[in-house]
This record gives sequence, C-alpha cells and structure tokens, in this order.
Amino acid sequence: MSSSRLRHQSGRITGEYMAATAMMTLRIDPDLLARLKARAKREGRSVSAEVVRMIAKEVGPVLSRRTRPTTTKGMFADLEAPTLEEFKRLRRSFSAAIVTRGGRGRRSA
Repeated sequence: MSSSRLRHQSGRITGEYMAATAMMTLRIDPDLLARLKARAKREGRSVSAEVVRMIAKEVGPVLSRRTRPTTTKGMFADLEAPTLEEFKRLRRSFSAAIVTRGGRGRRSA
C-alpha cells in the first residue's frame, strides 16, 4: 500500500494524504463532539471527513472561474456564452425593464 493512504482495520481509508489542504483548530463542546463522533461512525467517515462534508454542504459548491469562454453550438457557434454573473446581471436588467413598463403579472390569454 502506498504511503499516501493509511487503511484502518475496518478497511476504510482514514489517512488520505491531502497536500492542498489547511489545518484548523477549534474549540467544541464535549457533548457536541460526542454527537459528531457518533454521526461520523454511523456514516463510516472519520470525524474530520464528516466535519468537512457538513461544512461543504452548508457553505455550498465552489464556483469555478472559467479561464476560457464556453463555446456555443448550432446557429450560435460563432458567439461567446456569457458567464453566470453576466447572465444574472442581464436577467435582473430585463426583469427591471418589464416591471417598469407595467408588464408584471399580466398574461395573455
């Protein structure tokens, strides 16, 4: 077995080598720690892995920055797709224009 992985007696990988990570120390109530340990055991994870999973779930996914434009297809193949932030900004401006013109809430039959 490689030195970057340490296998626990249960067969789980518990000491995964994580070169691009940082260490954090925190204070935690003993009762909360006991509940966290029990949850990690139920989930088959180390306490550290369970905390990271819970934080990642709460904080949300990491949005990657595109380094190159996304290509479009079909009749729009020569155009560049907007970024998510550009799309949101445009959508807000279109929505504001519709509200300003009084079109909100009206539907054609």
